[in-house]
Amino acid sequence: MTQIIGLVATCPRIEALLTTSIPSIAEQSRLPDALVIVADHQSLPTDAHQALRALIPTTEVHFLENARASGAAGAWNTGLAFIQQAWPESYVAILDDDDRWDTDHLALCMSTAESEAWPDVVISGLRICVEGQEIPRPPLKTLAVDDFLIGNPGWQGSNTFATTTKLIAAGGFRESLVSCHDRDLAIRILDLPETRISFTGQNTATWNLNTYPNALSRPGPEKTNALRHFLALHRHRMSLEIRQQFMSRCFELFSLTADELQ
Repeated sequence: MTQIIGLVATCPRIEALLTTSIPSIAEQSRLPDALVIVADHQSLPTDAHQALRALIPTTEVHFLENARASGAAGAWNTGLAFIQQAWPESYVAILDDDDRWDTDHLALCMSTAESEAWPDVVISGLRICVEGQEIPRPPLKTLAVDDFLIGNPGWQGSNTFATTTKLIAAGGFRESLVSCHDRDLAIRILDLPETRISFTGQNTATWNLNTYPNALSRPGPEKTNALRHFLALHRHRMSLEIRQQFMSRCFELFSLTADELQ
């Protein structure tokens, strides 16, 4: 399990790819063995292909177009299906098109995987950056399903480092959700028998929160619908206390009341 395949989905946001995500991949001390970039129902122009390949010339780059359900989940699943065929025994490292990895991110994830006898998932710390200002956040050291029923404790798209086999076994990303994909996937992976998760204990990925107007984390109708759908999917396993915490978080972050989420 020594191969790392990078996976980036984009809607597409060419500027973000050229200035943020792909340069940070190119600067890795341990480069990915291949990089898969999936555009959502809109092909990247040829000049963008050339410019992106020029940023990371020693890495094999594949450009795909999402032909599944429109959105990030469909794009990620398009990439996962391709990776499963080409590199079935690999780790998939996901990076959102407007986020960044520190230069040692992949090296640390891989060294942790090797020292921990090849777990299914390696989770690094994910710092939050809002308008250039970092919000302090300790790296994760433990995880439980209840954490994701309430909110997201810190395992999101850009610090996903998991085996292709485990991601496929979990069913990939749920395409009917317009956001909250990471929480839903984490719950299904944690539900699988014998899932092994390790932690690097260091923040090596940066989530640039709400950098673009179409960011999935922004308040609005799409986020409301996603939270409503997430609640419908997972309400049955929420205790009264967990459901109250879920509702409180929705109100605090998105000004959504319980009535709006029913």
